[in-house]
Amino acid sequence: MSSTRLALLCAASLALWVSPSREARADDVGALLEILEESVVSGASRTAERASDAPAMSSVVTGAQLKLFGVRRLDEALNFLASGAFAHTRMSAPEVGARGVALTRDGNSHVLVVLDGMVVNEQGGGTVFLHDIPIDIVDHIEVILGPGSVLYGAQAMLGVINVVTKRAADLPGVRAAVTLGASPPLDASGDIMAPGGHGSLGRDNSVSLSYGRRLTLLGEPGGAVAAVELDDFKGPHIRFPKQEMAAGPHSGPAVDLGPHAEPGTWGGPVKEQWFRRKVGGYVRLDAGDLSAAARMTHSDWAAPLMDLHENRVGAYDDARNVNTHALALASLSYRARLDERIEGEARGYFGYSRLLRSRYVVGHDAPVPGVPLGSIDPEQCPAGPTGPCRKESLFLSRWVGLELQGRFDWLRDGTVSTLVGLDGRLRTSAYEAVAFDELTGKSYGSDPAQTRWHGGGHRVEDEVALGAYVQQTIRPIPSLALNAGVRIDLDSRIPLDYVANAVSPRAALIVTPDDRVSLKLIYSRAFRAPSFVELYYVSGRLLPSPDGLEPENVSSLEAVASFRSGAHAFTAAGFASDWQHVIELQMLKARAPSVSRYNNVPGIRNYGTNVGYETSFLERRLRLGMNATFALTRRRMSEPQIVRNARFGTGEDVPVTVAPQVYGNARISYEVGAGAVSLAAAYMGRRIADQAYYGGDPSNLDPRPEAPPQLELRAALTGAIPGVEGAGYTIGGQYALSAHEPFVVGPNQGHPRYLVEEGPSASLALVNRLTIFAGIEVHLDDAPEASGAGAAARAPSPSSGRQIGRAGGEAFQ
Repeated sequence: MSSTRLALLCAASLALWVSPSREARADDVGALLEILEESVVSGASRTAERASDAPAMSSVVTGAQLKLFGVRRLDEALNFLASGAFAHTRMSAPEVGARGVALTRDGNSHVLVVLDGMVVNEQGGGTVFLHDIPIDIVDHIEVILGPGSVLYGAQAMLGVINVVTKRAADLPGVRAAVTLGASPPLDASGDIMAPGGHGSLGRDNSVSLSYGRRLTLLGEPGGAVAAVELDDFKGPHIRFPKQEMAAGPHSGPAVDLGPHAEPGTWGGPVKEQWFRRKVGGYVRLDAGDLSAAARMTHSDWAAPLMDLHENRVGAYDDARNVNTHALALASLSYRARLDERIEGEARGYFGYSRLLRSRYVVGHDAPVPGVPLGSIDPEQCPAGPTGPCRKESLFLSRWVGLELQGRFDWLRDGTVSTLVGLDGRLRTSAYEAVAFDELTGKSYGSDPAQTRWHGGGHRVEDEVALGAYVQQTIRPIPSLALNAGVRIDLDSRIPLDYVANAVSPRAALIVTPDDRVSLKLIYSRAFRAPSFVELYYVSGRLLPSPDGLEPENVSSLEAVASFRSGAHAFTAAGFASDWQHVIELQMLKARAPSVSRYNNVPGIRNYGTNVGYETSFLERRLRLGMNATFALTRRRMSEPQIVRNARFGTGEDVPVTVAPQVYGNARISYEVGAGAVSLAAAYMGRRIADQAYYGGDPSNLDPRPEAPPQLELRAALTGAIPGVEGAGYTIGGQYALSAHEPFVVGPNQGHPRYLVEEGPSASLALVNRLTIFAGIEVHLDDAPEASGAGAAARAPSPSSGRQIGRAGGEAFQ
């Protein structure tokens, strides 16, 4: 039981003891249970508050839920347990969408991920990889929907995912966990085959070790938390349908894709190029009002794709087509209460990210227009008798910053409070693209006479960003609250002419007639500055935007109603959002080699509703929950696009790709003795594939590629291992009914239809259909009162984070 719950329980017990009648005590018990069932969030307004009081719609996934359903990754938590958000795996790094909007291949740069106050998004491209989040020590995950730039600045356009780890008091002693998973092979249609002669099993294994202990540090009570985790995923044997490769330049032979592909074709079995490996570490020290945290990860992964972005001519099924990422984050914060009304916090932070994309090329690229045959684009492998070669694109970013924050409680009772903050950071971003001779190791970019750029294509930028924000909260009467704020950001990536686009207001009216009902009306706005890659990355196939790029904007208006009665909780929300100046990669020239450029496009209109319901029966041993989102999302066309595509009947807008317009999840769990059994389902409706449209222009792929509706089922059995004190087990599986994801793979990528009217059919990425997993967790010392998932099953609420009451809007610690 957390310290928050203990404080509430003690207070309620005292009230019950002195209450005058049995009927009054019964009413108090019901009120107490309702309080204990409600989740607490801190990511919406940077302070702990009940979800019903927060100026945003949010859902909370607890560490207890993660154990109960055997969830090991953040994308699984979003799909099976959260409200309004979803994630696609794309056979590689998952991408997040929300409320029927997804910006494919954005590297998750439109959602902000925060880990114990540290922004996980790297500062070059805004990318965040969901596998960078440690799962075993998660206390709860807050999924806050809608624009959130008012307190966080750039990138919080789809929402904020706030991950809070366990404190030392909640993680006593040393814990070790091992999970093993296996997946059967798939045929070319994505159907499951029996392992053996047809192909090898895939694996999805993880090992973690965590430690937590209360300590006295610097003379102050505090604690230490540390964790190390290793993940090892190897996809099962799969097979892609074969596609013919186009002939090379000047009617030469087709591109050679290496020994694992038939000459002139792409496709066939995949054995090597579908994996993901990660090692990560986390440490946190707390001493009174001082807190320090650090997170480090190193991962590499490969996906068996060939498309316009990932892997144009890399050898087929070659493990040397790999992505490698290193991330380091550190934060040091100090909170001081100056008097009864004023509280301040200073937080310094540092981050470093290194992403290397390496592609092994057997054949040679076509010459780039305007480049002499004797010269080499750093992204090219040279024509001639040399080779194979290895293309490497390196992206670096490092940043350091300081955030100062002050909170003023004017009347000392939480009814009128002001939050002000200043956040400044220095960052350096760089890229370099070089081709190497695989036989000699020589860099083709090292000879100025043989390349357009000395040392390969490269750029280094030192940049500055500064944000200032204020948030005012007023509660004139207990049942009415007003929350309003604004943030202004200055960024060296944003020209002064566009500074107004980086002003992010939010206003919320919150009515809570009693502890059971909450009504909210919220307006918010967010922005995303152009990334370093979008502004400065240049190659023979990617040209710079001649007029620069404006920041992206999204404005949102939403109404949220929630009702809680005993064990029953209902939530319904309606939303409307308007995206403007969205940055997308648009194709300018279709014939090989194709030429593209990042441009601002008109944007997206988005309407819809979220609904959710949770309840429990049988003394809260049986729990049920569901979430659903229904959205209507259309992508606006520019005037030139409307004109050039009029003959195809596209009109003024087109559907968005990748994002389902109907999706949701449902779950049920039942506590059985010292364990629990659980079942969860995640549904996504029909999704249009990514290459059905190119920057809004319809493609010539025929028929239009679409992924069918997807239903994934996940079951788990958890409990304590008999006769082994402090040990628990998890056994379960996950099964996907549909075989395909909405991403086109292979050389048949098509072209914008207005450039090339006739086109081929497309193949889609495959889903890992079935995974069976089993895990053991052992408390090596200081075994808790209950072990394994039995304790998780008996947690007071599967949807609760830290719990609080209304008084002062603060958590009891």
